[in-house]
Amino acid sequence: MALIDPIDLAQTAIVRVAEIALVLGVQYKRQICGRLGAELFLVAESLDRAGLDQEEQLRVRISKLLREVEGICSCSPTKSGVGYPLLQGIAQVYPDPKAQAEIQQGLLNITSNIAYTESFIIHIQKFAKKIDKKPHGAKEEITTKKSAPTEYPRDIKILAHNVLRDHMCCTCNVKSKQNVNGDHLVRLLLQPPPQENEARLAQFDMLFSSAPWWIGSPFSSWQDVHLRIPWARKSKKTARFGDKHEHNGYSPTQLTPVNHGQFCNLIGLQANSRICLTIQDGELKKSGFEGLKQIVEHVPGISLADILSRFHLTAKMKLALAYILAYSVWQYYDSDWMKTRWTSETIQFVKECGSDRTCGKGQFFAWKPYLSVSFGDEDPESGEYSDLDGEIHHYPRIRALGIMLVEIGIGFPLHRSDKDRSSKSLAARINEDLLLALQYSKDKRLWEDCEYPDYLTAVNHCLDPGTFNIAPSIRGQSDKEFMEGLKQRMNILYDKVVFPLEEVLQGTKWMEQLTSIPPLEAPSKKAMSISAENFSADVDDAPVTPTVRKLSKRFLTKSEKDAKRWLSRMRRLNSELGETIPPVITTRIRIAVLDTGCDFNAPFFLHPDNESRLKGWRDFADGSDDFQDGHGHGTHLVSLIMKIAPDAHVYVARVAKNPDDLLGASENVAQAISWASSECKADIISMSFGYVKDQPNISKSIRKALYERDDSILFFAAASNYGANDKEMFPARHESVISIRGTNTNGDFEDFNPPRSHNEETVFGTLGLDVPSSGLSDCMTEVYKSGTSIATAVAAGIAGTLLGYTSSKPKESAYDYINMKMRTRHGMLAMFKALSSATLKERYLYLAPWKLMGKPDDVRWAIFVAALFDI
Repeated sequence: MALIDPIDLAQTAIVRVAEIALVLGVQYKRQICGRLGAELFLVAESLDRAGLDQEEQLRVRISKLLREVEGICSCSPTKSGVGYPLLQGIAQVYPDPKAQAEIQQGLLNITSNIAYTESFIIHIQKFAKKIDKKPHGAKEEITTKKSAPTEYPRDIKILAHNVLRDHMCCTCNVKSKQNVNGDHLVRLLLQPPPQENEARLAQFDMLFSSAPWWIGSPFSSWQDVHLRIPWARKSKKTARFGDKHEHNGYSPTQLTPVNHGQFCNLIGLQANSRICLTIQDGELKKSGFEGLKQIVEHVPGISLADILSRFHLTAKMKLALAYILAYSVWQYYDSDWMKTRWTSETIQFVKECGSDRTCGKGQFFAWKPYLSVSFGDEDPESGEYSDLDGEIHHYPRIRALGIMLVEIGIGFPLHRSDKDRSSKSLAARINEDLLLALQYSKDKRLWEDCEYPDYLTAVNHCLDPGTFNIAPSIRGQSDKEFMEGLKQRMNILYDKVVFPLEEVLQGTKWMEQLTSIPPLEAPSKKAMSISAENFSADVDDAPVTPTVRKLSKRFLTKSEKDAKRWLSRMRRLNSELGETIPPVITTRIRIAVLDTGCDFNAPFFLHPDNESRLKGWRDFADGSDDFQDGHGHGTHLVSLIMKIAPDAHVYVARVAKNPDDLLGASENVAQAISWASSECKADIISMSFGYVKDQPNISKSIRKALYERDDSILFFAAASNYGANDKEMFPARHESVISIRGTNTNGDFEDFNPPRSHNEETVFGTLGLDVPSSGLSDCMTEVYKSGTSIATAVAAGIAGTLLGYTSSKPKESAYDYINMKMRTRHGMLAMFKALSSATLKERYLYLAPWKLMGKPDDVRWAIFVAALFDI
């Protein structure tokens, strides 16, 4: 059996042991077994998160972890020195069936002793915490342990640059007998890691202007050029993206040398075809022509800075662009392609023609950035290391990447006016840019649609002057020492910057869609008319133009802006979860809202996607057959729930004409509960109201619904809005109802909440301050409301999202068990507890599902399993 790195063995084997434990827990209805599986999943995730600075300490302890996991998997005690035969067997590409069978029996044996299993779980929890906690003063490893994509050899990258540079001596002056002032524009397409490269070809897609160009001159055309360089890979490590062989598309007999002085003629052919070049024996050769692959408009491109100024990039676009840029910096870091500064000015985008190849209607794609290449002298600010006096950050390439990642994340360029800074020294200007980027990176208000922890981690590593301290560039070192240090710095760059960005894309499932992201759409420059489109479920994602701001009746308060950002973040989470859900949802979660009704003509519901999700109506207050709401409270709640649970179907019961009428409407509420449970088959019933005294008829309806549905129905109710002046209201205090309180966006419980009663172990609160949602049909803007009634709708929506996620899983026993638990009050409360954060108030938990964001799907599922297997 081939040797395997102990850390890699632990990551692979522990995940597979965890999967076996989860299945056994369901099959044998053994909760402790399922919990063990969930905790093992979390340990594997901690191993995967471990950084370079922890690897040395991790290697010391990993053998102990492997022995202990091998021990619980074995039917007989493992002898010292034997190794880990079961774990090695299960970690193979095709797991050993005998090892699987023995592990199953071993786990059944060990989990029959609950006390022993509990002690083992506590032990591995401590191990995971130690991994997550960075060891103080630990020596840091340099060699990357991440599975990096195949890297082009340094000499190949340098060869490509140098050969093209030698051929870029323009002969257009001689040909035209005119004085040509400009140069040919050169653009190198920056691409994600190739999925196939077993043909050992380094490939470069480029655009060359067919004629020299300078500012003010007419632009000629772009020539599509593909450069290929065969190379013999010495490393045995394989690329992560595939092992298929690739056809070269040419043979040596087809190659024609390109003599010096002929390159201008070649790129000036304007034959509407792609030029294929190769470098063989250090010489540039033409291998033929192909159909165009880069079908672009023949106009100069625009910079990344201009893209950010003119366009709105979605979170998916930002992550894709950031990853491609970071990967490209890593790929070219040790080559002459970095002699050009990589900034938001030199990163360019070129308009692509439409599918019919008609120009004039071209579009930009965020995942297709180009580097504006200059084959002249090296930019003095583009070196790998700088020892400029007064400079804070001594690695210009990493610093520049960090600044670009900040610009992409916040959605606008750092406005640096050299005119205002001409009197400052170079070091002062460089430090000013760095400090401004650091300031922006810490301003959470600027990251509302790109607030991914791993993204910010990558940014911080780029901007941190000490990132390369464990492999510094030292003046006077030998060439060998420099090359060793350079390789180490590239490993650090990959592990601390590229890999975290890759993790976000993998966790959101966007990596698979990287090259199919739609084109950029420019925000409208004219005033948006007040129409149904303004009130779609995603209205807050739209950029607000200055004209629109003038239409607002007032400026938003800080809490109102914060609430909008909170809802925007919730939409991003739903987008991530949606990537894991099948395209066709067979069963949707049903949420019933009992309140003052719903104004079907409100702008929010004029949007077809929202209108189609209103599936049921019953008026217990007035007997109307049509949706209506004369107050607005119900309309606000219904639209809010639909925002937070965008895939749920909603049923509306009008139990009172206005909140004041609720005092005498308990019978309407009781009937509405029966209707929602029996006729609508609601999974969730939301009641944003309360009574001072218990209402027996409502209690009876709740008990009846739970009996008929075998406890698989969730009730939510508002706690109270009278602060410490009154106790928790009914039905929130009912033993079968989930009571909800209101917080601000930071999780601070507001003064309007009632105190915790003595029989409540913990209380839950979520966003309930200045929350925007739809008003009535005569209100063309969103309205902001506060209170526990609003927080109740938010919590019901979160529950709907969580149920939608678990319900979308395959109908297998392990998944179905979790889904069933989630539909009970105890199960949902356990899940809420797992997702909530502690607050300054003891036993007051703040519910916000951010722990699920940016996580791989198996890690998300482990969070659910860990929370629910004790129920």
